[in-house]
Amino acid sequence: MFSVAMGSVRLEVGVFDNHAHANEHTGVGAAEVARRFKAAGGRGVVFVALLTWSIGGRPGDRDWVVRLYEHTVRNAEVARWVGLVSGAVVGLHPAECVRLLEAGWGAGEVEEFMRWAVDLAAKYVEEGRAVGLGEFGRPHWPVDGGVRRLCNRVALYALERARDVGAAVHLHLERGGQATVDSIVELAKRAGIDPARVVMHHIEGALAGYAYAKGLSPSVPVGRRGEFEDALRSGPVFVVESDYLDDRSRPGAVIPPWTLASKLRQYVEKGVLSAEDMYKICVENVRRVYGGLLEV
Repeated sequence: MFSVAMGSVRLEVGVFDNHAHANEHTGVGAAEVARRFKAAGGRGVVFVALLTWSIGGRPGDRDWVVRLYEHTVRNAEVARWVGLVSGAVVGLHPAECVRLLEAGWGAGEVEEFMRWAVDLAAKYVEEGRAVGLGEFGRPHWPVDGGVRRLCNRVALYALERARDVGAAVHLHLERGGQATVDSIVELAKRAGIDPARVVMHHIEGALAGYAYAKGLSPSVPVGRRGEFEDALRSGPVFVVESDYLDDRSRPGAVIPPWTLASKLRQYVEKGVLSAEDMYKICVENVRRVYGGLLEV
């Protein structure tokens, strides 16, 4: 925890991880992730849905989508039992679209299935079981124009349904510089959603200021070398994430939430980050994304 002076009042601020995964099938599971994170100074974490096959499921199977969403909701519940602020973000990764197309599904079939998954995610928000939709979006690897257009249509629908239910949306995107940011600004305008609710997950740190200036919510991965420092040049206008996979077969892919917390503590101790900046990143900016959906 970090002590921050706000006028005549001093507040204790913990680290908030805006995008992480937990998976007892391949890793340590939500309880251990939450326990270690809290011990390192964590205050809150948003758990995001994995891929259906990450939990042993079958792509394109609606029952497995329900299981995936339930798994994500349980992760957030477990984190709250441990004493963290936590919410679930449910949805299907764009890799699900690609996998179904590769399996021989038609583009229309895939889009219908993904729209159903969006509607189900919106229902979870309406029922108070989730705080957002995601991670929908586009592949970060090269795909042909038809796949990109399909994923854009799904992303637009997710933004529209998030608007309807007052939810946040975590978007998985390619790292295409300002053009990627501009494309999401356009989709958000078409959807009529408050752009502050639109999380640009795993954004390049150097683009955080640009995305924020456009009204979006940049979410910066702390584990990538130099990304946090690049983002901070524009000021504390972002939230931070570990994007932890909780997969023993990929131990160095991303940092765990407890390492994220340790790194931010080191940044404060070294003067790279002020305690006031920490408050902005881990409290005010989180509230900007989730509004009354999370008690931060």
